[in-house]
Amino acid sequence: MATSTIGAKRKRLTPEEEKKRQEQDEMVTAAFALSHFMFLRDRIQDGKKRKIIKDDTEETLDLLLRWTSDPPKIYRKRPRQKQLTKSDVKGDQNRLMLSKVQGTRVSVYGPDGKAHEMMFKMWNEKTPVLMSGWNTFVKVYKLSMYCDFLTVFMFRHKVTREICVAIDSTRHPVARQLSERISKIVFKGEDKD
Repeated sequence: MATSTIGAKRKRLTPEEEKKRQEQDEMVTAAFALSHFMFLRDRIQDGKKRKIIKDDTEETLDLLLRWTSDPPKIYRKRPRQKQLTKSDVKGDQNRLMLSKVQGTRVSVYGPDGKAHEMMFKMWNEKTPVLMSGWNTFVKVYKLSMYCDFLTVFMFRHKVTREICVAIDSTRHPVARQLSERISKIVFKGEDKD
């Protein structure tokens, strides 16, 4: 079951709804554990590194197509969404690779609303990245590759008019990198802003 942390409205569930949600959570947890076990087995079997098998299942595609994270009213633009990859959480990288935006120092707001100062820089005039503080952000919010998906909002602070970034995280039971097919369907038009 996906849990989004920005703009979530909680309602009290009936006992039947609670039981159904619990059963769904148990199924998702079991599926995630099995998928993660298979991923680890494939990676370390016989002590050899194996080619990473990407997730191209219809179940994952269906799950991600149902994933929605409505932006709070303060955000003007359509948010960007991205699956975290190995390089996004690797300790020596210290950055989140995004898509086309100009580089500058920005305040980055986490799912809990706390601000983190980072640097937005352009790589090769095509790829902007969040740097200088990204590793701390990953640790603070316990972000993990493949299962964590981010919704990234850019906006101007209403008082200072400085560029800001808000990042919401949603955890899905996905243990492998998405296939190109699923990425194109789920993240269609992400670079067309």
